[in-house]
This record gives sequence, C-alpha cells and structure tokens, in this order.
Amino acid sequence: MNPVIARTLLVATVFLAGCFANTVTSTSQIRKDGWLSSHANVRVVRETKVSDDLLRIDVEVENTLPFDTRFNYKFEFFDAEGRLLFSPVSGYRQEQVAAGAFSTVTATASDPRAADFRLTLTNAD
Repeated sequence: MNPVIARTLLVATVFLAGCFANTVTSTSQIRKDGWLSSHANVRVVRETKVSDDLLRIDVEVENTLPFDTRFNYKFEFFDAEGRLLFSPVSGYRQEQVAAGAFSTVTATASDPRAADFRLTLTNAD
C-alpha cells in the first residue's frame, strides 16, 4: 500500500477514535536526539489540509521529566517523490514544556506540493 494512503487512513482512524489517541508514526518522520528520545513522547500527530491545498502538521510532545524543559524543533516538508521543499521558515524554533505537561508544535507547508514531513526535536538545555 502506498505510504501516503496508509498514513491518511491512519490519521482518519485516529480522528474517528478520538483526537487524543496515540498515533504511530514512522521514525523517518519524527527524529529525536539521544536525550529527548527517552524524555519526550510524541502523543498525537495530526495531518490536515488548510486553504484546500497546504499540508498542516500538529504534533503533541509530552515532557516526561519531573521538571520544566526546553527543546528545539524544526519541520521539513517533502513532495510526493521525497524531495525536500524550500520553506521560508526552515530554521529551528524553541519550545518550553512544564514538567509532565505537553505542548503542541505546528507547521504549515508553504508549497501545495508537500505530501510528507519530518520533525526534528533536539535538546535545548
């Protein structure tokens, strides 16, 4: 089955089951550095289309530590053939998450050819 179709079916199932269900994503879509791999859980990934043709990604990241922490994140978008698409806001951003809480990071592709994404999370502390 085509990976894009499979992901679309998975996202539709998550919405039908409830928006706060765990979502399985491939490791090629979400990358975490060594320290964050054990202290930042990805709770939910939502893929939607906005303005009828732009891919929007919302990712809930949970801090499992007993203290506040910061992380850097960067979204990249790819076309259907896997080529990286230029984005005017392609750099890292920083987010702070309270102990045991979660934060939603969001990005919208600037190119309607975007069919897939990658989120990179790195430790900011």
